[in-house]
Amino acid sequence: MKIGIIGAMAQETVLLKTKMSDIVEKQCYHLTFITGQLYQHDIVLVQSGIGKVNSTIATTLLISQFDVDYVINTGSAGSLKKGLSIGDVVVSNQVAYHDADATVFGYKVGQIPQMPLYYKANEQLMAHAQKAIEKVSLRANVGEIVSADTFVAAPESIARIQKYFPDALCTEMEGASIAQTCHVLGVPFVVVRAISDNADNEAPVSFDEFIVTAGEKSAQMVLAMLEDM
Repeated sequence: MKIGIIGAMAQETVLLKTKMSDIVEKQCYHLTFITGQLYQHDIVLVQSGIGKVNSTIATTLLISQFDVDYVINTGSAGSLKKGLSIGDVVVSNQVAYHDADATVFGYKVGQIPQMPLYYKANEQLMAHAQKAIEKVSLRANVGEIVSADTFVAAPESIARIQKYFPDALCTEMEGASIAQTCHVLGVPFVVVRAISDNADNEAPVSFDEFIVTAGEKSAQMVLAMLEDM
């Protein structure tokens, strides 16, 4: 089994890299792919860069050049629910864009034309995540995650997201594009995120302060999942 893991930033991938053995780095275009072992699994780890296009490129290369069987996206997110605190983990059951708008053609807000509104996470990966939640000392939730090329940091932005995606637990900038790429290319995925901020006016300060913590918490969940697989 070969598992591809994508994080947008160094803070989101560094813990996983330190846990890997038999590391070999391979350059593919502008990205460095780190191959190695974790819990007897073949792992390909990549820092994609921030945003939808960067994460799409990284996902496409993971699948086309490294032939991974699963894709796991790890990283940070802004909370959309009052019950979520800094460091809490969210595992996706489904992912959507909150910035896409082709409603003039009859599509839902968030739906890319000729694509589904929601991209469903793989049930087997979700099951491993559920087992990981039960055995690690992390506060974790399973639910909907939304994405956009926007760092959400204002109440009016939160209100708009909640209007169209009332069940969304958190927002970030890569999960939906990774999910869409996996959907098109036929590879199972799951998104794992830890809360770094509350997506409010204080979000930029909170993000800078807690990105390391969030990156570590998300990576800890991924490690627990890999141990169970």
